Amino acid sequence: MNIHILGHVCIDSNASEHVSYKGPGSPAMFMARIYKKFPEVFFHIIAPYGSNFSPYCKELNIYPPKPIGDTTLLYENISHGNVRTQKAHHRESAKPLPLVDELKNILSEADILFFAPLTSDYSVEYVKTVMQSIRKSTLKIFLPQGYYRSFNHEDRVIEREFVEASELIPLFDFVVVSEQDHRDMINIIKNWSKNTQVIMTTGDKGAQYFSQNTLLTVPVVPVSHSDIVDSVGSGDIFSASFGYKYYLTEDVKKSLEFANNIARQCLFYKADNLQFTVPK
Repeated sequence: MNIHILGHVCIDSNASEHVSYKGPGSPAMFMARIYKKFPEVFFHIIAPYGSNFSPYCKELNIYPPKPIGDTTLLYENISHGNVRTQKAHHRESAKPLPLVDELKNILSEADILFFAPLTSDYSVEYVKTVMQSIRKSTLKIFLPQGYYRSFNHEDRVIEREFVEASELIPLFDFVVVSEQDHRDMINIIKNWSKNTQVIMTTGDKGAQYFSQNTLLTVPVVPVSHSDIVDSVGSGDIFSASFGYKYYLTEDVKKSLEFANNIARQCLFYKADNLQFTVPK
């Protein structure tokens, strides 16, 4: 199974429930940690990065093979329960990579393509060109959180309207969001579900699936906030697990249950030492 993620990598400075640390972040990095433990998965990250990210690339299959500059997108994340505040630095390093033939060939090998930007720098035209480079059979999953982020003069993340949604959402088989991505997320995704399948994670309440007039709620056994070691990356872990299981089964309910299970297990460990058992 060839799984590619297009978007960003970053360096995270995290303060979470019971830990504080600095290290590699982004959906791509959390997914890489998960997929290393899944059988028969080949994982490829496609993202801009600088030389200060090179120490984290040793065990990664990443394009481009060499850094494109000195700095990498840096996120400061402070998380407590379901509440997170963020700042983003070095955003000039987050511009999309040129879609040269080498990159298009890599994209054409994907069985699953995740598109997970951390800023809104990827234009509609860029994404449409990516879609022309992949196979029709490729499972396409969109994590649009970056399109909901703008930044003030202090680099603090502030809410942005996802003005590209009407053109981008229909390009994907699934869109995965968090209820925290927008204050009116529930009504937004009801509209999106007319054109694609949408999944919303809801913290300790599990996940909801929307498609046309179909609503499916898959709960999870909640974890007490006092028992959570680190919740950073939980949504990315969920998305990675869902995509993997859905590619194998094409069963939404089983895939949501599988993703809830993996994401819940990971709450008890630091992000750089995730441990879990893959359910059958």
